[in-house]
Amino acid sequence: MSTSQQVASNAASNPGQGDDYVPFAVRFRAWWDGVEPGAMVRQGQSASVRRNRLIVVDAPTAESGSSEEWADLRYRLWSRLYGEGFSLPGGQEVTTQFLKYIDLQKTHTVLDLAAGLGGTIRAAALQFGATVMGLEPDADVAELGMKISLIRGLEARVPISNYDPETISLADQAYDVVIIRERLAQTAGRERLLAQAEKALASNGRIMVTDLMLSRTDLRSSTQMQAMAGDTEIEPWTLGEFQEECGRCGLQVALFRDETDGYRRLLLDSWTDFSNNITKETLDRPFVDALMREAEVMKRRITAINSGCLRYGYMELSRTSSKS
Repeated sequence: MSTSQQVASNAASNPGQGDDYVPFAVRFRAWWDGVEPGAMVRQGQSASVRRNRLIVVDAPTAESGSSEEWADLRYRLWSRLYGEGFSLPGGQEVTTQFLKYIDLQKTHTVLDLAAGLGGTIRAAALQFGATVMGLEPDADVAELGMKISLIRGLEARVPISNYDPETISLADQAYDVVIIRERLAQTAGRERLLAQAEKALASNGRIMVTDLMLSRTDLRSSTQMQAMAGDTEIEPWTLGEFQEECGRCGLQVALFRDETDGYRRLLLDSWTDFSNNITKETLDRPFVDALMREAEVMKRRITAINSGCLRYGYMELSRTSSKS
């Protein structure tokens, strides 16, 4: 049993009667910070532990294991981490900055190929007045995103649908801006996805990509990258590999900006703030399972970034004069 599994499993037990009981909120913070729970208590958290004695997790319940339930759990977690309707670090603030940076205009038509819960395209439509379409490869997440649009009366203005990256076929020259935030590194069929994005670009259109990238090809077999292997079936490209694939699709990287430091801060700030504000009502057992799975992924990601194996890049792609 891994350390995170122990944290989640222990979370389901009833509180002890003695002063040595350490609630899940403290155990999670200790695990996230890489220290023993007892060390946190010794460092002045004993009073907090006593106050939070009742922060425990409900007993395990029967789990159907359906993807729809898992998507709903991720929605609850993402909402706590990034804000309602957002599934990426930084939430509303970073999304608004991103759309300002790309100089999004009211006259633009926007396609988001990693729509998630729809945070990016809702901001594009509501804050910038753009005409938008959201596509999301995870069917259950796409359904949740569309439900948010329905609840807010935005079903026509901010539509979100499911698609398969390996079979997608987009209309010719239909969009001024195509957005792919944090998705290519974990997408089967990403070569076709890039080619279809190029096909969908209107004259002088742009593709905006943010993603994790491998620093060097020889680091692909590193310990840190192997630890991440369970997170995705597709390994991140290096910048060179990404540029080569763009060339095959008739695209060129017009701009690359390394945003690794800022991305790492966003991850750390989001999860540290979350771990410092865990409350009783958050902690039913299915939620804790979702929390620990997501936290494991983020810890391995941060470790790979800190080791220098991974970087986080912002890319603007434009169409070349002719395809190779």
